[in-house]
Amino acid sequence: MKNLEQIRAAAALPAAAATDLSRSAVNKLPALIMQSGLLATGAFCDAEGGGKNREDMKKALEATAEHLAQRSLLATGTKTLKAMIDDLSKRDSRQLQAATSEALAFIAYLKRFAPKD
Repeated sequence: MKNLEQIRAAAALPAAAATDLSRSAVNKLPALIMQSGLLATGAFCDAEGGGKNREDMKKALEATAEHLAQRSLLATGTKTLKAMIDDLSKRDSRQLQAATSEALAFIAYLKRFAPKD
């Protein structure tokens, strides 16, 4: 049986490699989530404009959404920010808090595996 750290690392490693994320962009996500919340951060990253950093932040949150869906914190098959926001906005605050905590833990691995800028 794998522990949560192994599951997070195993999910983050291919996600960081496949999307070619900017480490500086991923490094900004935890602060945004802590300050504004997961839903507001998702809406910010999904908005048009903002350049490459926002695009990389969006890719990182989409990878996070897939991980949350695999951990059963989102509906099965959730892969987009809009779907993540829609799903989480319908859940109770305890479920949103659990998803936010797991997202922060996953992003910690994602930023470690993201290539340097």
